[in-house]
Amino acid sequence: MLLCCSTLATAAELSLIIDDVGYRQTDHRVLDLPPGTTLSVLPHTPWGRQLAVSGWRQGHEIMLHLPMLAEAGNALGPSALLPGMSQWQVQLTIKRALADVPFVCGVNNHMGSELTRQRPMMDKVMTELAERKLFFVDSLTTPDSVAYDSAAAHGIPTLKRHVFLDNETQDVDLNRQFEQALTIARKYGQAVLIGHPYPETLNYLERNLSRLPEMGIRLVPASKLLSDRQRQWIRPVQPPTAYLHKLPAPVPSASP
Repeated sequence: MLLCCSTLATAAELSLIIDDVGYRQTDHRVLDLPPGTTLSVLPHTPWGRQLAVSGWRQGHEIMLHLPMLAEAGNALGPSALLPGMSQWQVQLTIKRALADVPFVCGVNNHMGSELTRQRPMMDKVMTELAERKLFFVDSLTTPDSVAYDSAAAHGIPTLKRHVFLDNETQDVDLNRQFEQALTIARKYGQAVLIGHPYPETLNYLERNLSRLPEMGIRLVPASKLLSDRQRQWIRPVQPPTAYLHKLPAPVPSASP
C-alpha cells in the first residue's frame, strides 16, 4: 500500500467501506451515504444484489465481501471459503459469488480470522482474484493475517484496514474510532475505515461525514487509494448487456 504525506495542496483521503451489506432490508440506508462510500456486499443475501445495483447506479464503488472461516467457527452461509478446498473449489466459490453481486471491482474478507492465517489457502484465493483483475483489501480480522502479503505476491493491488469503526456502537465509541481514522489519514495521507450498516453507525455517519471537507479530508472510494497504475490494472466485473435489462429495480432511498 502506497502512503504519502498530505500537503496543503492535497487533502488527506479517507476510504469508508461499509461491510455486510445485503442481509437486512434496512441496509438500503447505505444508499444515502455520499457516493465516495464503498459498499462491500455479501453474496447470496436477500438484498445484496439489489443494493449492489442501486449503489452502482448512484456512483458507489462495489466490492465483494467474501466469507472466510473465522477462528470461532461462525456460521458463514453460501460462497464461504474453507480450509482444505481445492483450487477448483475456490474458483467455483468465487465465481458463484461474483455472479450474484454485479459491478464488483474489489474484494475484502468477511470474517476469516482462521483462513487468512493460512498462506496456501490465501494463495489459492489470490490466484483467482489475479485472474479476474480485482483488487483486495485485507480486513485484518486477525493480526496474523497473511492475506495482504499473498495478494501483493500475486501482483494484486492491495490495501489494509486501519480502523474498525463500530466494534462498539455507542456514540462515544464511534467518535473515538472515527477520530482515530482521521488522525491516520492526516499523518499518512490516507486511511481505510471499515464500518457496518448498523442503525447507530449510519446515524453517526449521516451526521459526521459532511464535516470531512472542512477538516481537509476527502472521502474517496477504496480503489482511489491505489496508484494510477494499479487502478488501470483493475477490471471491474461487467454483466453482459442482456443482463443489464434484467437487473432489479433500484432500491428506494431512505430519505423522505
